[in-house]
Amino acid sequence: MKLFAKDRLIVALDYKTLDEVKDIVNEIGDAVSTYKVGLELFLNTRGEAVEYLHSIDKKVFLDLKFHDIPNTTTMASLFAHKKEVFMFNIHAGGGPTMMRTVAKMLEENNSDSLVIAVTILTSFSEEEVSNHFKTDLNIAELANHWAMETKEAGLHGVVCSPLEAKKIKELCGENFYTICPGVRPAWAVSNDQKRIMTPKMAISNGADFLVVGRPITKAENPVQAAKLILEEIEEGLEGNKE
Repeated sequence: MKLFAKDRLIVALDYKTLDEVKDIVNEIGDAVSTYKVGLELFLNTRGEAVEYLHSIDKKVFLDLKFHDIPNTTTMASLFAHKKEVFMFNIHAGGGPTMMRTVAKMLEENNSDSLVIAVTILTSFSEEEVSNHFKTDLNIAELANHWAMETKEAGLHGVVCSPLEAKKIKELCGENFYTICPGVRPAWAVSNDQKRIMTPKMAISNGADFLVVGRPITKAENPVQAAKLILEEIEEGLEGNKE
C-alpha cells in the first residue's frame, strides 16, 4: 500500500456526542480523510459515529482495543470486519494464540481491514512497565517482542510509540505497519502522553500512521493545524528519500 502524507494522518475524535463529531469533521473538511473512533465515542454514540463517517466517505480506525480469550476477541473482531472499517486493533498482551485466531478468521472472511495490535500504551513510563509487568525488559524491548509476536501471528502491524517505530520496522519488515500516537507538533502541549515525537521526527523514525487528536481538534483553527502537521509529515517523507 503506497501511503501519501494525507493517508498517514489519523485524527482522534475524543468526543462524547455525534453532534460534536459532525461539527469538527465538517470544519476540517477535505484536509483529513481518516478518523479514529475510540471506546468513549463508540459507546456514547452506540456506534453511530462509524456509520456517520462512512456516510461522508471518511475512513475509520476503530480503536476499541479488544482483549479477551481467543473466541471472544475473534467474535469482536468479526463485528469490526462487518463494519468495514479501514483499521481496528486488539491487544498484543492477549497473546499469540488470540492473535492467530483473529488473523485466521479475517483471512477466511477475505477482510480488507488492517488489524493491528497494541504493544505498550504511550501513557506508560519505564518505571510503571517494570512494576506492572514484573519484567526486566525496558519499554522498547517489550514492544519489540510483542511486535514480533504480532507479525508471526499474521496481523498487519502494531500501535507503538514513535520512539519504537524504527526498530520495529527493522525487526518486522517495511510492510509491517507502525501506528503511532504520542505525536505532538512543537507548538502543542504534550497532555497525558509521555513518549512523544513531532510529526516530522515520527515519520523519519519509521512511523507509517500518526494518530493526532487535541493539537488539531482543540486548535483555534483545526484546518490550519491539520495542514501544518501534513506539511511536517511530507518533510519527514522527503527526508527519508535522501
